[in-house]
Amino acid sequence: MILKYKGDKLTMNKEKFIELKNRVLKAKENNNIEELNQLIYYLDNPKYSSSEFYTQDNFTGYASIDKPHKKYFKKGTLDVELPKKKMYDFLYERTNQHPNFTALNYYGRKISFDEMFKHIEDTAKAFLTYGVKKGDYVVVALPTTPESVYILFALNRIGAIPVELDPRTTKEDLEQTLIESKTSFFITMDDCSPIIKEIINSNEIISNQIKNVMFVSPTNSLPIGLNFVSDLKDNIERLINKKVKLPIGNKYVVWNDFIKNGRGYYGKIDSEYVPNEVAEIIYSSGTTNKPKPIEYTNETFTSMVRQLELGENDYAPRDKNLDIIPMYLGFGSNNGLYTILCFGIEDILIPVPVIDNLPNLIDKYKPNHLLGAPIHMNVLLNYLQNNNKKMTDLSYIKSIVSGSAYLESSKQFALDNELEKRNCKIKIGPGYGQNEGGPTLSFSPDTFLETQRVGCSGYPLAFTTISIFDIDTDEELKYGKNLEGEIRYQTPCSMKGYAFNREEETNSYYKIGKDGKLWCCSGDVGKIDKDGGIYITGRITRQISRNGFKFSPTEIEELVVSNVTAVESCVVVAKPDEVEENIPILYYTIKEEYKDLSGIVYEEIKKICKSLKEYKIPGEYIEKNEMPLTQNLKVDFKVLEKEALSLSNRYSKKLEKHN
Repeated sequence: MILKYKGDKLTMNKEKFIELKNRVLKAKENNNIEELNQLIYYLDNPKYSSSEFYTQDNFTGYASIDKPHKKYFKKGTLDVELPKKKMYDFLYERTNQHPNFTALNYYGRKISFDEMFKHIEDTAKAFLTYGVKKGDYVVVALPTTPESVYILFALNRIGAIPVELDPRTTKEDLEQTLIESKTSFFITMDDCSPIIKEIINSNEIISNQIKNVMFVSPTNSLPIGLNFVSDLKDNIERLINKKVKLPIGNKYVVWNDFIKNGRGYYGKIDSEYVPNEVAEIIYSSGTTNKPKPIEYTNETFTSMVRQLELGENDYAPRDKNLDIIPMYLGFGSNNGLYTILCFGIEDILIPVPVIDNLPNLIDKYKPNHLLGAPIHMNVLLNYLQNNNKKMTDLSYIKSIVSGSAYLESSKQFALDNELEKRNCKIKIGPGYGQNEGGPTLSFSPDTFLETQRVGCSGYPLAFTTISIFDIDTDEELKYGKNLEGEIRYQTPCSMKGYAFNREEETNSYYKIGKDGKLWCCSGDVGKIDKDGGIYITGRITRQISRNGFKFSPTEIEELVVSNVTAVESCVVVAKPDEVEENIPILYYTIKEEYKDLSGIVYEEIKKICKSLKEYKIPGEYIEKNEMPLTQNLKVDFKVLEKEALSLSNRYSKKLEKHN
C-alpha cells in the first residue's frame, strides 16, 4: 500500500509523494485548473487512494461514467454476481442455517424461521388446492400480520402474484383493481366483509369473476391470552350489532378453514425460476397523480439484499427490527420485511399505522433497527426533546433510516443530538428512492454521515447508477458543480413496468440516453456532489413558475423549518394566477408546545420569508392542525393544491389596491 489513512492524517511513501508533487508542478506550469482540482479531490478523499477500495485517476465529470461513490466500496465487492432465483428460495437459502432464530414477533408471540417456513408451505398447498396457479393474480388487502407474510412467500413459491392493497382502499379503487387484475381470489380483513359483499352483490362482472374471498383476522396469530380477549370482544360486538357476522360458505372462507382444506394436497408446490418474472405488485404513492400498479420482480427483492449487504450496514442475525411500514408499500415489503428477514433479523410486526405511538413501541421492544418516514422522525424528535428523563439509554439502536420523503436537515441533526445524549452511537440515515426503483436507490452509512452534509440523501447503492440530466435537452450534467437537473437512475431493483396494460405510462418512465443505455426518469429535481452524494431539491411537477422565474418550493420549506423553531412542518404549493402565472401558498403546522403563540409564529414566518427573492415570497401563510398525508405517509400535495385553488384571491386584490 502506497497511501495510508490514519485518523485525520494522510500518509504516503516517498515514491507516491514525488509522483504527486510532479503532477502538481506540471499542472501549475500549464495552468491546468482541472488537473489541480482533481489532485485536491484525490488528496481530500483518501479512500480513492487506498489499495483496499476502488480507485480512479481520470475523471470525466459525469456520474454515469465516474461513479464517484465507488470509492466507498472495497475492491472486489462489485465483481460479485447478483442472485438469479426466486425471492422465496433466496430467503430460504440464507436463513435455513439458523432455523430456531426468531423470524417474526407478533405482539410477543415469537415465530421461528422454521415455523414460518412451515406456515408458508401450508399456505402454498392451500392456494393450490383452491385452484390458484402460476401467473394468477391474487389481490391482498391486509395489514402486516404473520398471515400476510405467509401469503406473500407462498404465492411466490407457486409462481402466483400478490397485488398488495391498503385495507382502507376505497370501494371504487378496489373494484377497479379487481377488474383490472382479473383475479379470481381476493383476500381481506374480516372487518372489510360488508364492502366486498356489497361489491359482489352489485357488480356482475366481479361477481362472476371472483371464485373465492378469504377473510383473515389480525387476531389469528396473537398469543393465546390476547387472542381469547380479542375473540371475546368480537363476539360481544356482534351480539350488540356493532360488528357484521362473517359470511361463510359458497365462495367465502376464513383463514383457518382455508389452511385446513389445503392439508390434503400432495402435488408439486414450487414453480421454476424465470428471469425478470413479476413477483409482487404494489401501488405508487399517488402524491401528484393517481396511484399506479408497479411490478416488482424477484430480482427487485434479491438484488436489494445483495446491494445492502455489499455496503456499510450494521445488520446482524438475531438483531431486532421494528416493522412499522405496511407491507402494501414497496418500502415495507422489500426493505422493511424481506431484506430484514434475509439478514436473519427478528422482525417485530406492527399491523396498525404508527405515528404518535412510536416512542412507546421503541421503549417497549428496544429494537436495534428502525425504518421510517420523516413523520416518524419528527414524532421521535419531539418526544425526546420534551421528555429528557425518558428513554435515557438508547445504546441498543444500531440504525435508523428515514425514507419515503425528504427529511429536513435541521430536524435530522437535532435528532442526532438527542440520540447522542442517550448513549446512541449512530446518526439518522436519510435515503433516497422511488417505488419504481425497488424502492431504495441511495443510503447513508455512518462514515458518510459524519460529514453532516446538509440536504444529502446518501450515495447510490452498490450496483445503482444515479446522474442528473438537463430537463429540456436531456444532456447529462456534470456532478460536483452545484448543477440541478432531473435525477435519473439505473438499478437491478427497478420495476418491470406498470401493470395491467399501462404500456404508455411505462414507456414514458424510461428514456434511452445519449450513451445508448436505458434510464429511469424519476421526475425528481436534484444535484450530485463531488463524492456522489444525492440531493433532492424538488419535483419537476412541483416547480413553481412566477413572473417568468422558475424555482423549487423546497428552498422555502427548508428555510422556514430551519429558522422558525415553533414550526412542525411546512409545505409550499402553487396557486394559479392570471397576472403572475402562479403564487406560492405556504401551509404550516405548529408544534404542540407553541400552539398558544400562533400569531407570533405567523409573524416569524413572514419575517423570515422576506429574506427570499421577491418572486419566491409566498402570497398566503396558512396554519393547519395537521398536514394531509397519502397512504405512503407523504404529504398529499393534491389536497393542498385543491385547497389553494379554492382560496379567495386576496393576494391579487392587495396588489390591485397597492397599484
